[in-house]
Amino acid sequence: MAPQPNLFYPEMMHFALPLHATREELIELASGWAQTHELNVSLERFFPDYLVGAVPRGADLEAAIAELEPVRRISLREAPFEVIAANHVQHLALNRESFTIVLEPLSEDGLRATALASKMGDEEKLRWWVGLARESAAGWHRGAWAVEPGGRRKFVSDHWYTPAAYELAAAGVPMLSSHGNATFEFDAPPT
Repeated sequence: MAPQPNLFYPEMMHFALPLHATREELIELASGWAQTHELNVSLERFFPDYLVGAVPRGADLEAAIAELEPVRRISLREAPFEVIAANHVQHLALNRESFTIVLEPLSEDGLRATALASKMGDEEKLRWWVGLARESAAGWHRGAWAVEPGGRRKFVSDHWYTPAAYELAAAGVPMLSSHGNATFEFDAPPT
């Protein structure tokens, strides 16, 4: 869970924590971080048209998300957000030093994996974010089995899952990979 150099932007450090979590858990996480640390928040909707909006500090994040649905990504940062981007790539380029959370909906197919992620040039700031992610992960479980459609299994030690994701998996909801057609299986409930 340490920051890694970014090959495309050598001056930037990269962090990603892959996990399965429900939208509600991730929204609660982002809301708690924003309130506790007085962070700025942006929301992005990718479909049917790309829209981005800034949420004022201290505002009700759940209400802001309800107004812009279907929100697919939350970004947090200390500085105010520029919300003039025409697409999601421009948004992050204009708003460097952001920490992002992709919200995956629970669908008929299952729950897709997501990640808590960031690319930052300020290593100390990125380490601060990694620390927040570590604190939050204290109630999650680490390690899951990736299963290919042919049945081949591989243990992925750096994949995390939350209590609600574990409950969904235990109830038979498929835990899908972020891309491709592999699924994940969880052995133990989060501690």
